[in-house]
Amino acid sequence: MTSPDANLSLSLPERRAALVQAFQDCRVQTLALFDGMSDSEFREQIDPGYSPLGWHLGHIAYTEAHWLVHKCGGRQLPFPDLERTFHVDGLPKSARGNIPDQDGVRAYARDIRDELLECLETADLDAQERQWRFVLQHECQHAETVSLLLACRDLGGSGFASGPGSKIAPSDIDDIWLEIDGGPVTIGNGTTWALDNEGPEFQVTLAPFRIAPQPVTQAQFAAFMVDQGYRRAELWTDEGWAWRSAEAVVAPLYWSEDAPDSPVAGVSAHEADAFAVWAGRRLPTEFEWEAAAAEAGTGEESFLGQVWQWTSSVFAPYSDFSPWPYAGYSEAYFDGKHRVLRGGSHATLPWALRGTFRNWYTPDTRQLIAGFRLAAD
Repeated sequence: MTSPDANLSLSLPERRAALVQAFQDCRVQTLALFDGMSDSEFREQIDPGYSPLGWHLGHIAYTEAHWLVHKCGGRQLPFPDLERTFHVDGLPKSARGNIPDQDGVRAYARDIRDELLECLETADLDAQERQWRFVLQHECQHAETVSLLLACRDLGGSGFASGPGSKIAPSDIDDIWLEIDGGPVTIGNGTTWALDNEGPEFQVTLAPFRIAPQPVTQAQFAAFMVDQGYRRAELWTDEGWAWRSAEAVVAPLYWSEDAPDSPVAGVSAHEADAFAVWAGRRLPTEFEWEAAAAEAGTGEESFLGQVWQWTSSVFAPYSDFSPWPYAGYSEAYFDGKHRVLRGGSHATLPWALRGTFRNWYTPDTRQLIAGFRLAAD
């Protein structure tokens, strides 16, 4: 779902008020993730691939200071002594637990937010609205990272779950499809919500295809597990089988027998690929996924907000791609090693939830609240 620019037709005071409300509502949801957390938990690095929990809150605040407050009326960068602590290139992830205590980081975030809202009172939104929306979405992305790290922590930090019990029986894969006629479709997002990798808009021509109306469920994935899918090398790519063998993966990361009709979550692209081969299907391309989400219309909510969904597409720039707001934001990941995910998860905050949003991770990543849906020609 492309986030509309309808508010550009509103008066300037109304547009400011809408942004103020969005920043405030988003912050309430971000801070709620840290409620009841001790200082040791706040500084804990749950997964070596991710920063400690509390660092994300400080980094959100630093980003607001760097991109908005510092550029407002010639202000100095607030709290320059914390710049290296919370700059993304300042410290290695393993050293980011050496941050102020939770009260200190919360105060840092609050003080910068106060300055940000003061700057918003006079900001030239005609020229800067995309930048303000970028910073808002940046908070959404780090809040979701905290959510997935808390989910990993609840697993005990092992990163792996046990296999299915005997009460899970094999389940046939539903042969219910959305039929998409194909033809020319518009891909991408040209609004001021768009991140650089979402645009510019362009047209592609798709062949007719079918796509599942819902992501693969736990019950459906259980059938793959019961049928020894994790032990059958012929279902896996060479890279995927090497990964599965090295990591001794036997089940999705967030495996549960208690919600058979819920989307499976915590699977890598390797696992999604193997399941698709087992089911005699395939993963959709990201263009197929986006076209199907747009065509679903009022049913599009089934494409958004459940689990991130792996596609078969490698993360690459669209034609006439232009990096923004800095060269490395997306461009550094156009390396042929990252796969595109679409759709958002139940932990994705609404300001970053749309059908054109392109998430990207290497295919061995399984900490995400990510699943997949099937497609066929």
